[in-house]
Amino acid sequence: MNHDDEVRLITGFLDHHARRESIKAGAVTTVSVDAYRSPQIHRAEREALFRGRPQFIGLSADLPGPGTFCTRADLVVPTVLTRDEAGRARAFANVCRHRGAEVARGRGDARQLSCPYHAWTYGLDGTLRRIPDAEAFPDVDPACHGLKELPLIERHGMLWVLPDPAAAETESGEGALGLGPHDLGLAGLEAELAQLELGTFTWWRSERLELDLNWKLVIETFLEPYHFASLHRITVGPYFLANLCSVEQFGDHAREVLPRRTMLDLAGTPTEHWRLLPPAVLVHVLFPGTAFVWLLDHIETWRVTPHPTDPNRCVTELDFYLPAQNDRPEEYWEKNWAQTITTVLTEDFPAMAGVQRGLDSGANTHFTVGRNEPALALFQQAVARGLAGHAVPPIQASDEAPDEPSVEPKVGGSAPCR
Repeated sequence: MNHDDEVRLITGFLDHHARRESIKAGAVTTVSVDAYRSPQIHRAEREALFRGRPQFIGLSADLPGPGTFCTRADLVVPTVLTRDEAGRARAFANVCRHRGAEVARGRGDARQLSCPYHAWTYGLDGTLRRIPDAEAFPDVDPACHGLKELPLIERHGMLWVLPDPAAAETESGEGALGLGPHDLGLAGLEAELAQLELGTFTWWRSERLELDLNWKLVIETFLEPYHFASLHRITVGPYFLANLCSVEQFGDHAREVLPRRTMLDLAGTPTEHWRLLPPAVLVHVLFPGTAFVWLLDHIETWRVTPHPTDPNRCVTELDFYLPAQNDRPEEYWEKNWAQTITTVLTEDFPAMAGVQRGLDSGANTHFTVGRNEPALALFQQAVARGLAGHAVPPIQASDEAPDEPSVEPKVGGSAPCR
């Protein structure tokens, strides 16, 4: 983001705060509750959004050097990431070619990956190196039984993978080495992410969460500060200008800016010294399932994947990344971690689980997104575009039980009285 954009955003925030107004950048949107509970929509989302397009899967810091690996059990295809001896980042289905067991767990250093079930052993380049009692498998050609490679690209310190084993088999040449024809769709956001110098960060800690709520509710937790003054009134709410945010769309991705109260200190000071960080938090929504939270001195990534069959459940992975060069004591990072866990795990996600129960109750046919929640509306529209062509036809919000569910948002006008 250039300095002119920073000044424009800060000026807008200060102006709206002085007039005691929220930024109303969107239209009123209503979304059917079936978007959060329909098995039909759930299946379509997993295939179209989580298998059929590139996913942000981590930072280069997850593979800090040759001979390192990291597993991702939360993708639609269980995945092991490696950095081979040549320093190249790779992704493979974490599935042994013998009987399908995992060949790696967690993260660490290794010269090879070995299945714990029958000890079939693979190099970090995915090649099959050893079959115990190989004479019992006379027709198994090791050259044809390496781990299934997944298209991966490493760019600007970020790792993106296409979790579709069939994709690598249909690509050739340069495409087979990266994501081939699959565009990340970052548009102008790519230059902004490059400015963050993500290659200078290190991984610090992770947490895996199994949640009783639809995957979209996890992402929506990060898409509006309207709830800060009520849900977070004791924890992080007092630090932010409640109900103020700005959002810009980049294809299906987006960038949201959440101003802290310290931004008010900039009023009356020379604009040449204005910067968005630290008086704001930046949330990059990397569609479909990642909230990439930039807090100046560290980064949080929240990656969510829908449950294989149940629309009311999902898996979320939280990763903390720290600057490789920092003089903060361990106690400082522990405090940041504790604040994050307290805020999200004891306030946001329990509230969202209650939302899921409410959506499942049948009390409402739809929910309403206000003009002060533009990032939420843009996210819903991106989901609807991603499902275009799938058998999830749109429906109007109604008290009657629909024949077919839909996630198509109805935009404009007042919310229907139903």
